[in-house]
Amino acid sequence: MGAVIEIMLCAGEESGDIHAAALVRAARAQCLPWRFRGLGGDHLEDAGASLDARLEDVAVMGLGGVLRKLPRILKVFRALRETIRARRPAALILIDSPDFNMRLAKYATRLGVPVIYYICPQVWAWRAGRLKALERWTSRRALIFPFEKEFYAKRGVSADLVGHPLLDELAESGPFPDPPQIRASLGLAPDKPVVALLPGSRPGVFRRLAPIFLEAAGRVSASRPEIRFAIPRAKSLPASALAQELARIPPALREKITVLEGESRPLLKVAAAALLASGSAALEAAVLGAPAVVAYRAGFLSWSLAKRLVRLPFVSVPNLIFGRALMPEFLQEEARPASLAASLISLLEEPLRRETLAGLAEVRAYLGGPGASNAVLSLAQEEIAKGEARAEGNLRG
Repeated sequence: MGAVIEIMLCAGEESGDIHAAALVRAARAQCLPWRFRGLGGDHLEDAGASLDARLEDVAVMGLGGVLRKLPRILKVFRALRETIRARRPAALILIDSPDFNMRLAKYATRLGVPVIYYICPQVWAWRAGRLKALERWTSRRALIFPFEKEFYAKRGVSADLVGHPLLDELAESGPFPDPPQIRASLGLAPDKPVVALLPGSRPGVFRRLAPIFLEAAGRVSASRPEIRFAIPRAKSLPASALAQELARIPPALREKITVLEGESRPLLKVAAAALLASGSAALEAAVLGAPAVVAYRAGFLSWSLAKRLVRLPFVSVPNLIFGRALMPEFLQEEARPASLAASLISLLEEPLRRETLAGLAEVRAYLGGPGASNAVLSLAQEEIAKGEARAEGNLRG
């Protein structure tokens, strides 16, 4: 057996933590002699990596969040930079979180450490100038959407399409049970349609959206009394925050709401529809076949900045892929309970429901199949081999 190779992973938010953990498990499945360390959270640690820093120290939302946490973020950055300098990992795999990770990419590249960027900055949406920095400061760029590959190719920047990690995670967890079994396991009524409510996993987003989502649920319930609701609480959201919001609504509505600990994916698999915060949940809903309404409210500064910089017709990836509002979007002041409720009710009725389900199937087909984790590991292996060949050539020289 050869020497153990140290790989550094940096995931600055929960979704990245999940994807990083999948990489560790895939490496173990391949029996690669790799030891992982870096920045992450419970998922990465549970997979067997050593944490040099925790994502809770750097995960922020919006400009205000960055300013509040800046001293802690800088402290973590300096610690990780020192780890890279002292340990010289065989490769650095960066996952999303571009504002933090791009700075690490520059530092590592200058030290000669190969950098693989997995889930690259969304240069196709905003800050396209980052593309040149990506090309300069990363060894390989691992893309998750086919339209990203086209964007890079048109601008003469090499990149590798690896596929979306969500498909890996779903394949890894195995096929879902039959819908009645899922309903029973989640404590849902067997004969009532359920609407999933996902008002965000970050406390700031949750505070803005939860009251609106719950009022929208009340309006749906008044129109369609048979509907039931379920809220899957993310690990990153304190239980007390959800309990506070539920305490404010009428008892009759509260009785129709099931609170789940996680379990968003099985819920979306059986949901008749979903009301969700813009983000990764929209793609999960598309892949799992749940017609959804998307809403989002950001702070004033963050929204003002986004309006100036982002030039896209939609905020949700399923809509970008499909080319029209497959998932109706309500942003900022448009995200009102009456509008959300009306849109949800429309999705529950034919022929819109049937048309939406057909569109979701097209989005799922566009994404291809699983294999993202193994593809990223292959890129890392190639870059490690190049580094070893260079080192051997230098010794011979």
